[in-house]
Amino acid sequence: MDSLIEMYKIGKGPSSSHTVGPFRIMKKYIQYYPTVKSLTVHLYGSLALTGKGHHTDSAIISAAEGRNVQVIWDVTTIPEHPNTMEIHGVQADGIELPKMRAHSIGGGSIEIVDDPHPVNIDVYPHNNFSQIREWCIDNNKTLVDYVKKFDKIGWESLPRIWAVMSKSVLEGLEDNDKFASAIKITKKAKIVYDKLKNGNYDPKSPLYAMAYAYAVSELNVMGGEVVTSPTLGSAGVIPSVLYYAWKHRGYELEKIYEALAVAGIVGNCFKHNGSIAGATGGCQAEIGVSCSMAAAAYCYLIGGSLKEIEAAAIIGMEHHLGLTCDPILGYVYSPCIERNGSVCLRAIISAEQSILTNGIHDIFDLDDIVSVELRTGNDLKEEYRETGKGGLSKCYLQKHSGEKSE
Repeated sequence: MDSLIEMYKIGKGPSSSHTVGPFRIMKKYIQYYPTVKSLTVHLYGSLALTGKGHHTDSAIISAAEGRNVQVIWDVTTIPEHPNTMEIHGVQADGIELPKMRAHSIGGGSIEIVDDPHPVNIDVYPHNNFSQIREWCIDNNKTLVDYVKKFDKIGWESLPRIWAVMSKSVLEGLEDNDKFASAIKITKKAKIVYDKLKNGNYDPKSPLYAMAYAYAVSELNVMGGEVVTSPTLGSAGVIPSVLYYAWKHRGYELEKIYEALAVAGIVGNCFKHNGSIAGATGGCQAEIGVSCSMAAAAYCYLIGGSLKEIEAAAIIGMEHHLGLTCDPILGYVYSPCIERNGSVCLRAIISAEQSILTNGIHDIFDLDDIVSVELRTGNDLKEEYRETGKGGLSKCYLQKHSGEKSE
């Protein structure tokens, strides 16, 4: 499994698969072929269908650093991966450079087809949670110990990751204007935060996490700097839960870093054996995985054992299985922001639930849930996998076009 530096990536919103991934692919092409002068980029599948709402073209043009770029939205070709792009480059003298075909596989991670210069960042010797659990038990170690032993660069990156996460909470709380887009949705982070501060609410109320989740999610939509955790569409959950734990429950920063490490291991299991991309797994792969990760992190903070942490992660995901990804007009606005606002609370409750039940989960382990998540995502109809053609997105289009619902 990859280092946590590939799980927690700092980038500009609004989408890890549709913004960060294509940006990185374009950067990779220029790195391989620095003499390129002009580029034609073909987008396929979900990238073509919802890329405009996700500002995919803007990310690609930004990565090109002033080079001439033509973006072609191919919504008819069926690609081998739903987030596929192909780059054709030409030098100033007109000589064509090798084409590059690549996939944005979720969370900003990319896969170059026939990569001429592959980079191996596999640092963990185990392939699933059962193996990790067995190592921890056999060696009398914790999940934090596991990260420290096998992923030094990942562990050392966590303070920087947390700095960006906490900053995104504060920046997102500053603005409550409507979004300047085709969808006039009111920003709610400051509204929720002010009501909590000025109302008769316990300063330790987990409802504060809701305000923080709104804040990060709204900043993400505005193209602000956020962290994939595991994606940008679900980037509000883990920061909100841990910011709440830090500011309202008094946990030290070192414990916050350790909780991030625990969450990262859970996320890695989904990334490598399941899905963390809405285009392949539906929203269960984004908001569901983030809930599982945050539940494990919070369970660790409140003193959960290895067994209880695993159960918290199971509870966090099992009630999101089958959740559709149907962003309205392809924007990461609705239902994405609202889901972040509610799921952060579900993550906290999942952790508490695990502790109260002594981490007993008689039938399934985490690897079972990961495998079911993958199969469920594969079974979802295309319109429910980030294409903007079904669910709430279709309802919105019908409502505003006057078309009757089916």
